[in-house]
Amino acid sequence: MKQLFALTLALAGAATLTMAYHAPIPTKSNQAADADQEAIKKTAQEFAAAFNEGNAKAIAAQCTDRCELREAGGELIVGREAIEKAYTEFFKNNKGTTIEVLVKSVRFPAKDLAIEEGVLRQSNGPASLPSTTSYVATHIREGGQWKLAISDETGAGKVRLEDLDWLLGEWTTKVKGDAVKITFARSPKKAAINATFSRTLEGSKTMTGGIHIALDPETGLFRSWGFDDDGGHYQSLWHQDGKCWILDQQGVLGNGTPTAERVVLNRVGADAFTWRVIDRLMGLDMMPDTAPLRLTRTASK
Repeated sequence: MKQLFALTLALAGAATLTMAYHAPIPTKSNQAADADQEAIKKTAQEFAAAFNEGNAKAIAAQCTDRCELREAGGELIVGREAIEKAYTEFFKNNKGTTIEVLVKSVRFPAKDLAIEEGVLRQSNGPASLPSTTSYVATHIREGGQWKLAISDETGAGKVRLEDLDWLLGEWTTKVKGDAVKITFARSPKKAAINATFSRTLEGSKTMTGGIHIALDPETGLFRSWGFDDDGGHYQSLWHQDGKCWILDQQGVLGNGTPTAERVVLNRVGADAFTWRVIDRLMGLDMMPDTAPLRLTRTASK
């Protein structure tokens, strides 16, 4: 049942973030539509709290009697009793696992029917890298309450920009006269992450630059492009390795010297990560690895 966290989409109303809301069909008044949205959001909050507290009974209570949950690995779990049992087993074997549901859309194709789509994000602790899946959940109204009837999760193992949301915000460090500040933020259309950075070495002028991170549709991996204020530039392909992101990077210095290196971005806590450069090649010369540079969060997204 390793994939059981996928069931968390079961009550995909468990949104901690609503990114878009599509208006219901015209037969519903705006007031009724708002009330329905708030009811699903309330269910969402209760679900998220129940999951993060390990309360399988409360989760199952939000489902219909014959609710169907299909997790990303293809396993189908049917019925409230089976759902409670599955969650109970999952919580027993996965202590410390938490979830977030990022709702992309909610629509009402019929009076007592709601369809929700979004992303489920799982974390196994503040030092872990989160993972995501996508979901579609169908809710029906029973006895005046919204209940989950069907959910379907897909895309386990794929990377999504939401996997990097933990980076959003401002990070700084200062070690032996070396001061670094980097800020990550979503692009205006939310399709990429943009970063700006500055680095000041004692007795030297401040160096600045920018990084653009996006999902490469050709490889299905993250790719980033960086530009320094002296004309240097580089491109990186990201690979996940445990709780690290490895950036295979190639570029050119401002003076035209080609470079190749690997950047190790290691998450060490909810508000800390280290940045280290290894396997450094500058022109034809091998350069020593850098020491890990620890950055701490000074402002959230």
